[in-house]
Amino acid sequence: MEKRKLKRVLLFILLVIIQSGLYARSDTVTLKEIQVSTVANPVVFKKISRQVSIISQKEIKNFPATSLNDVLEQAGGLDMRQRGAFGMQADLNLAGGSFDETLIMINGIPVNDPQTGHHNLDQSLNLNEIAKVEIVRGPSSRWFGPNAFSGAINIITKKNLGNNLTFGIRAGQYGLFSTSLLAGYNAGRVENQTSVSFVRSDGYRINTDFKNLNISHNAFLTLGTTKLNFQFGYSGKAFGANSFYTARYPDQFEKIKVMSAGVGVRGGSKLQYYGNIHWRRLYDRFELFREGNSWYQKQGDWFVKGSDSAGFRTPTGFFPYQGPNFHRTDVAGAEGSVGFHSGFGKTAVGISYQYENILSNVLGEPMGDTLFSMIDKGAFYNRRKSRQQLNVFLNQLYQRENFSISAGLNAFYNAEYGVALSPGFDVSWFITTNLKSYLSVNRAIRLPTFTDLYYQGPDHVSNPKLKPEKVYGFSGGIQYFLKVLTFSASLSYRIGYDIIDWIKMTPDTKWKSMNLTQMNTFGAGFSVDYTPVKKRHQFVKHLRLRYNYLHSDKDASGFISLYALDYLRHDLSIYFQHSIAPGLSAGWTFSIQKRNGDYFDYLQSKKVSYSTVFLLNTKIMYRISHFTFFVQANNLLDQTYRDIGSVVMPGIWVTGGIQYHLSLRKE
Repeated sequence: MEKRKLKRVLLFILLVIIQSGLYARSDTVTLKEIQVSTVANPVVFKKISRQVSIISQKEIKNFPATSLNDVLEQAGGLDMRQRGAFGMQADLNLAGGSFDETLIMINGIPVNDPQTGHHNLDQSLNLNEIAKVEIVRGPSSRWFGPNAFSGAINIITKKNLGNNLTFGIRAGQYGLFSTSLLAGYNAGRVENQTSVSFVRSDGYRINTDFKNLNISHNAFLTLGTTKLNFQFGYSGKAFGANSFYTARYPDQFEKIKVMSAGVGVRGGSKLQYYGNIHWRRLYDRFELFREGNSWYQKQGDWFVKGSDSAGFRTPTGFFPYQGPNFHRTDVAGAEGSVGFHSGFGKTAVGISYQYENILSNVLGEPMGDTLFSMIDKGAFYNRRKSRQQLNVFLNQLYQRENFSISAGLNAFYNAEYGVALSPGFDVSWFITTNLKSYLSVNRAIRLPTFTDLYYQGPDHVSNPKLKPEKVYGFSGGIQYFLKVLTFSASLSYRIGYDIIDWIKMTPDTKWKSMNLTQMNTFGAGFSVDYTPVKKRHQFVKHLRLRYNYLHSDKDASGFISLYALDYLRHDLSIYFQHSIAPGLSAGWTFSIQKRNGDYFDYLQSKKVSYSTVFLLNTKIMYRISHFTFFVQANNLLDQTYRDIGSVVMPGIWVTGGIQYHLSLRKE
């Protein structure tokens, strides 16, 4: 049945592409001067020498998405393993890598959390404030240092908004309500942008309710050729985490608070300079047995819900649950770089420093005393771990009209792991005016998180002797640019060793973090992007198709893998935007996903392979004057599916709302 569906969908896609190609003119391309700022030497998108893609502001507006997580999933080419709806918790995977192996940045400032990659997408962002998202696939440590193991994502916020206001509300099934506000205003020479958003729901099944408040502020000041950016953020979320991290104990609950601040500077003409100073603090309260009314309440030394006592049965007896896990992570760092032109092209050289620290009652090494939190009631810390890292990098870019080559080196130092070098090069060549080929070879490393090193739980055993992961990545491809059509095809091969994963030998044993000896991953993909010349009554506004295939030469024979081997083997995604009537339009996203690996179903007491998933989402919008009215349906086919084995995702979820936009900018 699944094969028949797949054949019909592929046939339809083929017919659409053929029809689109018939109307695509093959004359010389008028270049869109879109600059990719994520790379060390910013370059026009069309001339980039490796796999880079951009999610534009227009796409974000038209996607049937409610959060950054949804945008990244529906854009295609990424593996978003969501545990909850509306951005509550998700793991981002690139090119077959795990959620710990992708570096997340906001305006070029790294925001990964050293406790665990589960927190990397806990950011204080409103979709309305995002200008674009740049996605760099493949090992990228030579540009960004460690942790850009399988790639990097840079989320770029809007700038120069002038005086304007955007306000929206949304409501829907399962008690869903959300509201958002984005305001741009000038105070003298300082341009300001403030964003506030709130969302809550009763949950689509028991213990999936949530609340989330995000607040952010950006300020921009231009002094001559120097541009300063100040950014501040706060995010507070609390959610029922039904079976999020282990299916043995479904009544989990988590509360997270994130505060961040950063200052960036960029400028210069002949000698260009860039720098930033950043700080981020995350509080994490994790309850394996949810506390509160109708849940578990403490009675003496026990947590009790009705006649049930929270605890763990072992062959030697019953051990009562001792209470929540508390974590506080701090990340502070600074980066500086300069770039200049010469007869050899453009040179960029820089240095960065980062300090990471965790206070916890579970992770880290024992302290001599106990610290109590003033932010999280009842939280205490008796363990601690800190580490520092230093990166020095050099990148050289040489370009001619139809040829470019970029090469560089990152030198990383950490007292525990020593020195690691991440070299690499990228080269591209325009075979014809419209046909580009490229080749990229890079090395990267990734440090184990504090969870990898120290987490001990009822179902987990840590390994403090873990080594950093290493990888060599090879990729190549072609891109063909027409007036309205862009075609891309790529191949990649990743040689990874000392790969970190949580594994167990049998379903009844505990998960243990280990360095797998080696894991090689082959990838292939293609995409077709059709954007017609703008016409007033054009039906098709945008059509994009992406397909990616992955295969690893390491199977989970003899053990069960929690993360590393559960990659998307087949991933087909389609984005289609079209008009219906004046002011009325619709955006559709459709995906077919087949995940490698399996998970243990505790109800059936057996391992179960992931099934093929068909997901269809739509958003219908009507724009009139300053207002946009919309109705959105996610999982329109009402599929029962899982991104992560123990967590059943929601069926069809319908929401609707209104957005008001007022601009006072002088034209």
